[in-house]
Amino acid sequence: MSERSIFSNLVRQPDGAFSAVYGAFLLQSALQPIFREREDGRLQIAAFKGLIRASVDGDPAAPTDFFHTVPEDERAAVDGLCRSLHILNTGALGRQDIALLVNFQKGLYDTPQAMRQEVERLRLCTHEAGMAPEAIVCELREHPLDDPDVLAQFAGRLRENGFSIAIDEYTGEDRDLERLERLKPQYVTFDTAWLHGFAENSAGLALLRVVLGQFAQKGIRTVVAGIEDPGMVARCREMGGPLMMGYLLARPELAPTSFNSTYPERGGAPLQTPPESFAAGLSAPAETRASRPVRHFGRRGVQAAKSDRFIG
Repeated sequence: MSERSIFSNLVRQPDGAFSAVYGAFLLQSALQPIFREREDGRLQIAAFKGLIRASVDGDPAAPTDFFHTVPEDERAAVDGLCRSLHILNTGALGRQDIALLVNFQKGLYDTPQAMRQEVERLRLCTHEAGMAPEAIVCELREHPLDDPDVLAQFAGRLRENGFSIAIDEYTGEDRDLERLERLKPQYVTFDTAWLHGFAENSAGLALLRVVLGQFAQKGIRTVVAGIEDPGMVARCREMGGPLMMGYLLARPELAPTSFNSTYPERGGAPLQTPPESFAAGLSAPAETRASRPVRHFGRRGVQAAKSDRFIG
């Protein structure tokens, strides 16, 4: 897949959502809300997490299985294509004050050329989606074999072009403090197991309040993922109100999502009930599959003939 052809894989469905065709695979974008809690206890979407969904002839395929089928020389372009889906589908929601967290496959952006190409892909897609670069939050995961200096260089390139940075699995250890210094993130996601251990007692909650306060002073927003019980929502309040994400609050939905209806951005209270209501037996809706797509790209209306590779 050449740089010029990456967007030719994009598909605009009749319902307005974007998907992509790659070989035998249909790639779809699932968005999971990341919430802040309002003063009245109701939830408001502050960001989305972009998750790729792959299928063949309607049968789901694990994203890892899909990526294993991609030739090495096309992995960076396909990885960028997946992020493009998330950006375009988030932009299509038309929300004004929203961020989007997108992750990156490891080891693909370790040369100046690869970094430059990916930044250009992000710039093009962000402009097409009508989103501000700072609303695109690039989650950079550090693996044991990664060169920390190279990752820091990539983070610097992204920041220079206005994009935001996030780091995940934060535990407050020395390596995490070093990541904060090197990558200078605007978002930090806590390691779920570590956080739950700390939040079980008042001393741990007090320490977490201090950590969140220090992050806030540096302009860093914190995210607690894996919210699965109402008690964790209450503990998040006690620790200072981080952003929250989890199946208790909302499951991922394939684009186009229902989130503009269930969590309207402006002009009225969210229709979704507070998270405590889930304890009474309510559950967040499961994902649904999209309909057969019709190919074209964005506002430019680039048309292409239907292909028998399309998967409904």
